[in-house]
Amino acid sequence: MTYEKFLDCLEQELHDLMKNGEEIRRVEVLKNNSVRLDGFSYRMPYRKEEPTVYVNHYYRKNMDMTDIREIATAVLQIQRESRKLPSEELNEVLHFDRMKDRIFYRLVSRERNRELLEKTPHVDWMDLSLVFYLRIPDHIIRNATALISRTHMERWEKTEEDLLLTASENMRSVPVFLHPLEQLLDEYGLDLSGSGLYVLSNSRKEFGAAVIVDQDVQKMCAERFGQSYHVIPSSIHELILIPSDQEMSRNDLDAMIRDVNRRCVSREEFLSDHAYYYDADEERLKF
Repeated sequence: MTYEKFLDCLEQELHDLMKNGEEIRRVEVLKNNSVRLDGFSYRMPYRKEEPTVYVNHYYRKNMDMTDIREIATAVLQIQRESRKLPSEELNEVLHFDRMKDRIFYRLVSRERNRELLEKTPHVDWMDLSLVFYLRIPDHIIRNATALISRTHMERWEKTEEDLLLTASENMRSVPVFLHPLEQLLDEYGLDLSGSGLYVLSNSRKEFGAAVIVDQDVQKMCAERFGQSYHVIPSSIHELILIPSDQEMSRNDLDAMIRDVNRRCVSREEFLSDHAYYYDADEERLKF
């Protein structure tokens, strides 16, 4: 079964299974780095929210119609579960005063997100961009985030500068995580002692590469190393820092980054193909 046939059959099964008053619509959603996900949105009368379930990961070439019906049943069950939440709770995310402590930013590739950035509030930073997101309250959806759109910004009557100020304050409330790489790998039984590499992220290890935007964090790392350092953008979630006494050339670093990105980093988690450098004397990050 081709992927397109899978989507067509799944859409038909969902329509066959839905009840009176339910509306199901096939959608394509643009994600980070121009990744597009296919899903189905669900709506009931008198409810504003439209929960969407993505279905790309369900697809297999050898699936049959029995598999399709099982997937359709699972998708509908997830969407119907959302009805158990009062509409007022779901609408909570529309109110700035209730959500302002949950606004953060993350780093994305500017080059690979031109289409997304056209309709998303953002602030350019070096050759990357900062986009803003909400951490959804756990009583609504556990461990979920939502990208802030221009619709949010206009509804809140806030500017990108307002979002940046709010997000910057909130970012400082999340502890920064800086540890030797071997300390992390040791948890997985891997030995990389003496590598001289460090991992920089946040305590959540989610969208942690963005912590480097804070100049206080940049300076803290230099003070920890007692010298300048290179910044390796390993993904949107974390960075690898290399103290400058490692004496690695910029060309070697960039070649290593491109190779690791190609072999190990998913398309949606890619951040950049080159290294950055923090000059401790100038107290400035460069690229």
